[in-house]
This record gives sequence, structure tokens and C-alpha cells, in this order.
Amino acid sequence: MTMNACTNRMDVAFRNRVIRATGLVVLMLSASVVAKQQVSQDHSPAPSTAPAVGAMTSSQEKADHHPCGKSMHPHADDESSMEACPKPKMDMSSHAMHMQHAEDNPARPPTIGSLPKSDGAAPEPYSAYGVTLHMPSDPLLSKFMLNSLEYVRGDSGSSQAWEVKAWAGHNTNRLWVRTEGARSGGRLEEGDAELLWGHAVSPFWDVMLGARHDLGVGPTRNWAALGIQGLAPYQFDFEGTVYLGPSGRSALRVRTSQEWLFTQRLILEPELELNAYGRGDPRRMYAAGLADTALSLRLRYEFSRKFAPYVGFAWTRKWGGTARMARLEGSPVTDHQLLAGLRIWF
Repeated sequence: MTMNACTNRMDVAFRNRVIRATGLVVLMLSASVVAKQQVSQDHSPAPSTAPAVGAMTSSQEKADHHPCGKSMHPHADDESSMEACPKPKMDMSSHAMHMQHAEDNPARPPTIGSLPKSDGAAPEPYSAYGVTLHMPSDPLLSKFMLNSLEYVRGDSGSSQAWEVKAWAGHNTNRLWVRTEGARSGGRLEEGDAELLWGHAVSPFWDVMLGARHDLGVGPTRNWAALGIQGLAPYQFDFEGTVYLGPSGRSALRVRTSQEWLFTQRLILEPELELNAYGRGDPRRMYAAGLADTALSLRLRYEFSRKFAPYVGFAWTRKWGGTARMARLEGSPVTDHQLLAGLRIWF
């Protein structure tokens, strides 16, 4: 009987456990069903109600509607139609205007301290140099340059001096005429004239070949001339010419100058010239070796590129045997000169 009682109690306990487990399963299933119903209600479309007149502002309409006229709801079903709608374009007008402004107004180059101050002097038009819009690539051009026509007041008296250069030709080959000299006391003291053919061997240098004829006191002399002229580094104008004459005579003339611009019109030009001879000529008052040097400064003001008055100062010196000849003749070896003149070209 005791065994039967134990068996009955075990059956009752087992049934109670089964009942509890069944109840838990039922509760879990009920909760799952309720949760699914709640989710389906949340995702169901809201009932459409007509808004009151004036209740929706223009900003709300823009926020609730896509530019293509479709709803902007994040869970809209028609995803393909949303993808088919083109994306709105970005307004690049302001950026384009900024870029255009940057192109129209490039950055200014750094200021270079060595450039002269501007005084309103604009570059001359091409027509001032004989260049027109309709002309061949290698035209026939010409130029006349009166580099100096000046009054000279020196230690030994006053005189008038000139220096002229003229050329005609094309870009590569030109015919040159060069002459210079001085007149004092109503007579020509010294001078020379040259007729040269110039050939450009580089953009800045010409080879010169021709003849020279001496003028002034003493017998006339004729020379064959061979030299170069052009623009050396650091903007130095340079002329160097070797002369050969009969009876073994030879000579060398070197001249260099540079322009220093205080403004676009006010220009200071220093110039150095030297003359040397391979053989002396007492009748022309020079000896062999370095004969003389001249250093001058001319300050000019260019009212135009073609017309510029100037004032200046020059220092001249005779050397060696030429200086001894000057002393014997009673002429000064060193001379200090004040200059005033004009510079013209056309």
C-alpha cells in the first residue's frame, strides 16, 4: 500500500509539471501573436485626411514631397520609381563665378625693387618703330639715330660734338653708317665716318664688316673695319672694332654703355670708350699703345622716345706716348667737360 501511495504522488507531481509547461507555451504564443499584430498596425498606411485651408505652409510642402511629386516617406513601397527619379542638380553658378573672377584677376607678380617708378610713360606703339599690322615677316626697315648733338665746355675751351648712327635693311642683314667727331674754333678737330655691313649671328649680336675714313686735322687715313656690336649680359651695350690700314697700321676701339632708369623717362647713361693703336702716327697726334680713354655720364629726360634733351659730365685722359705728344704741343692731358645736348632718332 505504501508503494501505491508513492506512485500516485509521483503521477500527480508529473501532471502538475506538464500543466505548468503547457501554460507557459500558451502564454509565449499569445505574446508573439500580439506583437505581430502591433507591428502590422505600425506599418499600415495612415488614413489620409484633408488638411485645413492654409494649415500647410510652403516649407512643409517642400519637406513632405519629392521634387518628382512622390512621397518622401522613408518606407515608401515604390523604390524603383524613387531610383528612376533624377537627383536634383547642385547649383554651381557661384563656384563658376568665383573661378571666372580668379581667371580674370590673376595674382599680381612680386614687386621687383630694381624696376623704375612709373611716371605714366606708356610704351611706344609699334607704328613708332615703323612696324604696322599688315607687313611681311622680314620687312625692309630703317632708322636714324642722333645719339648726341652737344655743346662741350672743357678746361681748354668749348667745342661742339656729334655722334650719329643710321641703318637700313632686314632682320639679318643691314647697312650701317656711323660717324662721330668734334668741331672747335670754327674748324673740324677730329672725326671719322664708317660704312659697315652688319650680319646678325644671334638675337643679340651682329658682326660688322666695312671701312672707316678719318676726318679732321692731319692727313686722312683709311681703314678696313671688322668688329662686333650688341647687348652684353646685364644690359650693357657693347661695340668692339678692329681697324687695319696700310703700312702696318692697326687700331682698336671699344665702347660700352648702360642705361639706369630712375623713372620711365628720366635716364642716366654712363659710357666708357678707349682707343689703342698698334703703330704711332705723329701727324695724327697719337702713339702706339693705349692712346686715350673717356668716361661720361649723361642724364636725359625723354619727352618722347624720339626726343630727349640731356646734361652731363665727361672726363678724358691721354696715356703714354700720346700724352707726351700732347704736352709738347701744349694741349692738356686730362680734360673735364660739361655737356648739354639733344638725343633724337626717327
